[in-house]
Amino acid sequence: MKQEKKFYEKWQLWLIILAVIAIIIGIIITNNQAKGVGSAGISREEYDEIEIGKTTNFELNEIIDKDDEWSNDAIYDKCVQQISEEKEDSKYTYVYKYYGEKSGYAIITLQADYSNGYFYNDVIAIKKEKFNLK
Repeated sequence: MKQEKKFYEKWQLWLIILAVIAIIIGIIITNNQAKGVGSAGISREEYDEIEIGKTTNFELNEIIDKDDEWSNDAIYDKCVQQISEEKEDSKYTYVYKYYGEKSGYAIITLQADYSNGYFYNDVIAIKKEKFNLK
């Protein structure tokens, strides 16, 4: 009976230790996500510069990537993620997630019109959303 109690107490101790480790790892992961991706990411001010129906994809890249950091593929991949691409008739819609400089992210939807067999209009921002962007 005494051995069972010691085993049970040791088991509880290891369970507590594992729980503490899990909490520490969770805190570290949460803090790293909250930090953002640095200057190559999108800021709240840059987000506010994007005009729906007017800003082209080239202008969007100039607004966010002022220091031309996205020419490095690793940095671009850290900052921008394509979420979806759809085609309806002659219109293509692209949805991208832009990670924030300090925290959060923005979802920008762009659309291109191929009705004349080429880009009738440039790829234009048609929707934007921000999530905890600072």
